[in-house]
Amino acid sequence: MTTYFNNYDLIAKQIVQHVDKNVVIGVPLGIGKPIGVINALYRLALNDTSISLTILTALTLTRPKPREGLEKLFLEPILEKILGDYEDPLYEEVRVKQQLPNNIKIIEFFLTSGDYLNNAKVQQDYISTNYTSVVADTIHHSINVIAQQVAHSAQETNEYSLSCNTDLFLDVVHHLKQEEEHGKKVCIVAEVNSNLPFMLGDAIIKAEQFTDIVDTKKYRSLYAIPKAELSLQDFFIGLYSSTLIKDNGSLQIGIGKLGDALTNALILRHKDNALYQDILTRLQVHEKFGDVITEAGELNTFEQGLYASTEMLSDSYLHLYHKKILKKHVYDHVGLQQLLNTRQITEIVTPDFLDILLKNKIINSPLTENDVEFLQTFGIIKSDIRYDQSHPILPTEKLIAAHLGKTLTSGKILHAGFFIGSTDFYQQLRNLPAAELQQFDMTRISKTNTMWSEKLGPLQRIDARFVNASMMFTLEGSIISDGLKDWQEVSGVGGQFDFAVLSQELPLARFIINCHSTRVAKGKVTSNVLWEYPNITLPRNLRDIIITEYGIADCRSKTDADIIKSILNITDSRFQEELLKTAKKHGKIASDYEIPNAFQNNTLNALQPILKELQAKGIYKPYPFGSELTQDEQVIKNALLYLKNSSKLKLITTLIQALLFFQNDTRYENYLARMKLKNPTSIKDFINKKLLKFLIYRVITN
Repeated sequence: MTTYFNNYDLIAKQIVQHVDKNVVIGVPLGIGKPIGVINALYRLALNDTSISLTILTALTLTRPKPREGLEKLFLEPILEKILGDYEDPLYEEVRVKQQLPNNIKIIEFFLTSGDYLNNAKVQQDYISTNYTSVVADTIHHSINVIAQQVAHSAQETNEYSLSCNTDLFLDVVHHLKQEEEHGKKVCIVAEVNSNLPFMLGDAIIKAEQFTDIVDTKKYRSLYAIPKAELSLQDFFIGLYSSTLIKDNGSLQIGIGKLGDALTNALILRHKDNALYQDILTRLQVHEKFGDVITEAGELNTFEQGLYASTEMLSDSYLHLYHKKILKKHVYDHVGLQQLLNTRQITEIVTPDFLDILLKNKIINSPLTENDVEFLQTFGIIKSDIRYDQSHPILPTEKLIAAHLGKTLTSGKILHAGFFIGSTDFYQQLRNLPAAELQQFDMTRISKTNTMWSEKLGPLQRIDARFVNASMMFTLEGSIISDGLKDWQEVSGVGGQFDFAVLSQELPLARFIINCHSTRVAKGKVTSNVLWEYPNITLPRNLRDIIITEYGIADCRSKTDADIIKSILNITDSRFQEELLKTAKKHGKIASDYEIPNAFQNNTLNALQPILKELQAKGIYKPYPFGSELTQDEQVIKNALLYLKNSSKLKLITTLIQALLFFQNDTRYENYLARMKLKNPTSIKDFINKKLLKFLIYRVITN
């Protein structure tokens, strides 16, 4: 029986009382965390040390805390616009300070990228695991409570939607209910937040599935991610990646702005294919990487479109949907999907449709009750036909023909386990009509990240492309995506290992890693291509395709020497010779090998002329999908990034230059007004004004 609450403190007390003060609660990653419930539990455990509270989760999202000065002046209004009244988990501020009380423990399997380096408590309580193993890991920790935010149906009082997090909930609940049958005390908790989009399909859940539901009628803003700015490196990585996506195929895009870069390139390929092909010609793509594109890719428009099976539904997929690229439906029926794949039928229901189904033994003659249910589920016949056992219906009878549907229904263009995105993204989901929204099926992570069906999986995910990002990679194809060489955890493995394995199980599938060839920290350029690294996310036996801003390295089934050659070809030229020298030293490549001339000018400067032409044509835009920032704020952001990426010596030099910079305010009035520095009232504000003017000058004159 379900108990209803309108107060977080009351439901927290009920949970503690029911499980005898030992609360091991699983809450989802990202925006589905029931902040009201876990904050109430945290307060109880804080005031009563006899309560043991363990929270298992991932990706704790909190409002950024900008540093005093220019950063705070810039970020606070933007955070207010994007995050509204989003509420942080109370445990987070204490955890960051490493001051959690002994009776409270936070265990995470995926961290907000880079936020917990050198935080001993978080590093010690991190679980390194694949996304598909999280349910088993959660069970191992003897979870007795699962809770998450849900949306409530406006039409059905008994109906809720798991919305943003169907990923693990259903499988964990199945296990908890089995344990409950054997006497274990468990709680299955829903916290209603009607700001969540009401997603359909597997996300729909009845009230009786929960033991407790809390609805305060006061709904906090969802955590939103600002739209990404694409760098030159991002743009070209997206462009190269887009050449490997096949029409009529399946797509998975990983977390981060490189997914936006790929989306941007796919839209260009579809919308202006002649220009797209011209850019590739300018980059000598056919001469340099023609073999892998011929084997694994295509350059044409998307006539049949793509289907997506992904752990995360993001803004990128909605952009592809609106541009009519994400439009291929798949169906959860082996026989039907097989007929569609072999083009014996289309999604248009024709008079011979039933005969084809009968011939392929998908339905029977006379029809059974199951046959009628199948035909109606997929829209082949209308719902007004009722099965009558005393008068069996033949497929060829005129009665059936008169009640044929027009097109197949119940098809899905996307399956996903969770979502997170921008404020626009959430609004778009809320605004989609039900007929369109039902095509986006939120489901189990075990369905998106594994070969969930030996028969149907390969039929739905033909020519699958799994596109993920990494931090670094080695010259022999090992991938570094989650941790540093001292074993400090940056983020997590997530689904990357799952997709690498899945790409080897699915026929004609490919696993693509996107990575910048270099990074800049404190003014120093470092190569992301390494000879070796102790902390590997994916071992080199799972290597497949690696893409940098300089091109494509096809590593599947290649010898070590050939892989080294391919990766050197997409490495920044400043680091090629040293890496080649190391490979020769260790006997992994011939001592007389030289990098071909065509790949010896891998520099960002060499890409600038093409980039400027694309900018002039309106093709390359830092924010291809818009931005929450105004034009003035984008300039200020770039100015402040210069400070962030500077060494201490450069910071001092910049400050001295700023103090000696004496241009009047006219040119900078908008920027100064935005930062509330037009009329400084303190020495600190005066210095910040001088510094801001000088930094803006650098940006707008370069």
